[in-house]
Amino acid sequence: EILNAAVKIDSKFVPAFNQMGLIYFESDRKNESVEVFKKAIAIDPEDLNSRLGLGKTYSMITRNDLAVVEYLKAAEIKPNDIEIYFMIALEYWYHQNLEKCKEYYNKVLAIDPNHIQVHLNLISVYERMKDWRHAIKEIEISRRLGEEKNDATAISIAERKKKFIIGRMNLTEEEYLKKSQPPFD
Repeated sequence: EILNAAVKIDSKFVPAFNQMGLIYFESDRKNESVEVFKKAIAIDPEDLNSRLGLGKTYSMITRNDLAVVEYLKAAEIKPNDIEIYFMIALEYWYHQNLEKCKEYYNKVLAIDPNHIQVHLNLISVYERMKDWRHAIKEIEISRRLGEEKNDATAISIAERKKKFIIGRMNLTEEEYLKKSQPPFD
């Protein structure tokens, strides 16, 4: 009610629309969240919070294609923001656009070469691309960073991934499916 009163007083008060969008988002009223964020963007297309809110909402309703559009616009507003690049990479991952996913993870690494989660995620990207050499390289980087940061979880993930990839890299697709799909042989 307070936010509705605020926009009645000032119909171009973007922070009120953004707050409404967040409230609708948290209340699981995603379609209303989309509409409110769109109103905010119509008022101020350069408002970063509106773009990120709309992108996050699109992502939650599995409209990853539209989420990417909003996150790319957010990246234009705030270039070199590693969190925005990370979100873009994730959206491309959901669509299995592996080249774009890799591109945006590498943009994060250009800014923060020790971003351990990006290195861990790149293992999976390279695995899907069957680029075993780069996948192993990312495993080693992840393991080293895990040791430097005393991150037992990262070390464990890297070690498990290494075993999987070493076992996977010499299998044909048919052999892999035979081992990974029922009935197991």
